[in-house]
Amino acid sequence: MTASSSADIWSGTARMGFGWGLFVGRAGDNRPHAHHAVQIMLSETPQRVWTATQGWQSGRGAVIGADVLHRLEESSQPVTLLYLEPDSAEGRQVAAHAPADGLLPFMGIACALAAAQASENPMPAMVDCLFPAAQPRLQLQGDPVIEALIASLPTTLPERLVIAAMAVQTGLSPSRVQHRFRAHTGLAVRPYLRWRRLLTALDGVTRGLSLTDAALDAGFSDAAHFTRTFRRHFGIAPSVLLQLRTGV
Repeated sequence: MTASSSADIWSGTARMGFGWGLFVGRAGDNRPHAHHAVQIMLSETPQRVWTATQGWQSGRGAVIGADVLHRLEESSQPVTLLYLEPDSAEGRQVAAHAPADGLLPFMGIACALAAAQASENPMPAMVDCLFPAAQPRLQLQGDPVIEALIASLPTTLPERLVIAAMAVQTGLSPSRVQHRFRAHTGLAVRPYLRWRRLLTALDGVTRGLSLTDAALDAGFSDAAHFTRTFRRHFGIAPSVLLQLRTGV
């Protein structure tokens, strides 16, 4: 599906995976807001971005930290927005190496824009294009014990999964469960489960479920909880994303 091209409506395409979200298109209305994701903005032409600390700035690339109050000016030209879980390896890499003023230099932007179109999960390549001199990320480690643990998780995830119970199931200590889970998935347990709920709920809506049914099936307490969690990570309601062509 495509959204209207009106100036205050978002139009383009969106994709999500564990720990990341990607939007490519024209940005619509987004009043000053703060969300939990680390956000990268890229554009072929200068795009204005406002933050509470820097005011309005114009550039072809910018990094906005997690929980930073900001606003992206409605765009007449396509922009690429990459959202990263701050707890992920890539989120920590970007946060550690972002310029003080948030504006990205010209070098690397064209590479990252090309990477955004190149694969099902463009996030690692995009980050490497923008921060080639950063400390290399640890490679994920295949772990059959954690893989079996993940496979055993129910589709409807409860609000809280106790790590101690995971330790009993796997025969590991709670600290080893957390360490091996991050090494296997790139995320700590709780952020991984939160993204899994978001992806499951969005998949349900795209299959025709109502927001309420999709939210409950994914493990959210209700549709309002799902909407709050989604807005906290992306700054928009899930209904906006669903107007776009999505790949979940």
